Amino acid sequence: MKFSGKVGFWLKDVETKPGVYKPGIVEKHYTGDVLRNSRRFQQAENQQNENLRITNRLSIISDLYMQKNWGSVKYVSWNGVNWSVSSVDISSYPRAILELGGVYNGKTSTT
Repeated sequence: MKFSGKVGFWLKDVETKPGVYKPGIVEKHYTGDVLRNSRRFQQAENQQNENLRITNRLSIISDLYMQKNWGSVKYVSWNGVNWSVSSVDISSYPRAILELGGVYNGKTSTT
């Protein structure tokens, strides 16, 4: 299965007004392959509904930006949902392996 989507990088917060900061999120488009495509429900304490977790692994074609900023990867937009990135492996250059986790509810470049 092929992957095509955006990867969100957190660089640094930007001061828009004195004392008001906006997250410095940059999104870049990447393509690659889906190495593993699976999901599971995780029981959450004090919640009636279970949390959806995916344990997908994506192998994306890396570029210089990814190689320099791999430690700042926060989320991947895939199939209309932002997923948090739990780990990044850049040892297989020119590929970067991203492991995804739960739904990402943090700031994005558009919020």
